[in-house]
Amino acid sequence: MEQISGERQYDFVSKFQYIREAGTSGELQAAETILAELEAIGVSGRMEEFSFPAFEMEAQELTVLEPYEKSYEIAGYGFCGNTPREGIEAPFLYAENGDDISLAGARGKIVLVNGPVQAEMHQKLTRAGALAFLSIYGSPVDEGEDLRPYVYRLRCGEEKRLPGACLHCRTAQELVSRKTGRVRLTLRQRETERTSRNICARIEGTDKKEEILSLTAHYDSVPAGPGAYDNLSGSAIIMELCRYFKKNPPRRTLEFIWFGAEEKGLLGSQAYIAQHEEELCRHRFNMNVDLAGQLVGGNAFGITAEDPVGPMLGMLAAETGIGVTILDKRIWGSDSNTFAYHGIPAMTMNRDGYGMHTRHDTIALISPWSLERSARLLGHVAERLGNMEVFPFQRSVPENLREQLEKWFRR
Repeated sequence: MEQISGERQYDFVSKFQYIREAGTSGELQAAETILAELEAIGVSGRMEEFSFPAFEMEAQELTVLEPYEKSYEIAGYGFCGNTPREGIEAPFLYAENGDDISLAGARGKIVLVNGPVQAEMHQKLTRAGALAFLSIYGSPVDEGEDLRPYVYRLRCGEEKRLPGACLHCRTAQELVSRKTGRVRLTLRQRETERTSRNICARIEGTDKKEEILSLTAHYDSVPAGPGAYDNLSGSAIIMELCRYFKKNPPRRTLEFIWFGAEEKGLLGSQAYIAQHEEELCRHRFNMNVDLAGQLVGGNAFGITAEDPVGPMLGMLAAETGIGVTILDKRIWGSDSNTFAYHGIPAMTMNRDGYGMHTRHDTIALISPWSLERSARLLGHVAERLGNMEVFPFQRSVPENLREQLEKWFRR
């Protein structure tokens, strides 16, 4: 793997120092840049579009009515319920972690919990009779731009969804310390549709081309920052490996995929699976990268598969002399979940780091040295698996992990 370059990967990351929220012009610009990079290295790439549901906030306001009057900045949850145009006026309750005791008095109130609110907490709030919910983001030491509340999406299948919003920790402290009694919450949003794109490139295997190994990473970012660590670093790693395997094709076919809309709920990988349903039987293993490139940290392989995948990958990693922790038989909050959910053994490689989902996630966090090591590590694993005479593990995922994945995708 002498051809692997950390500096080249770092230069690749430097081309994307802007926000790439799914469905925006920034994400489209990034997709076109990835396609151009593939063309420059002599690999034919393809853009696969897909649509996804989105939302646009029209009104979001929280006002304390008793014992004082003051309005606060909030961020409504995407896909939550709308209030009437005039809002909801109700008593305020701080229910801490949303335990049963704290929620005993929630009926008819607007309830603050230590969020974020997902499907299980939404169900508890609904059963407790809450009219709406508020959740807390951030820390007491934040200043300036970091005082903005985070934009969450409500991911639950219930027909009746409570109105809900996020507010900053400092706001929550003021609400509680001033013994807030009654508030008015106004939330209105319009559901719409946006377009995202996966970028795919295939390097055909030499004599075992019917078997496919995928190397994947998402290239979209959250709205808060440009996402160099999460996850242009991962995108750079698989681009570097695409360059390497273009010159050194293995026996098995390699599919390189840069997913859009991962931050919206793994939507890009789900769209890929749906669009490639007929050939899924050819996929043997997914190698995903999400969070990489920081100088200080540790590498990990999060593996969602049967034995002996974990021990075998640990053995292959040891051949490189590059440290890695094997986190075996786990599900991961990234696109590897989608492959595993459809019965394809999968792993996510990541590295410890700082700044995920914040404005601080810039190229200043990224190290060429770290990128090169991670690319060498994953590239060695991919090369060894791609060239073995007999693929060394079965195309299956343990039932207990499938149950966890089912719960994860329902949350």
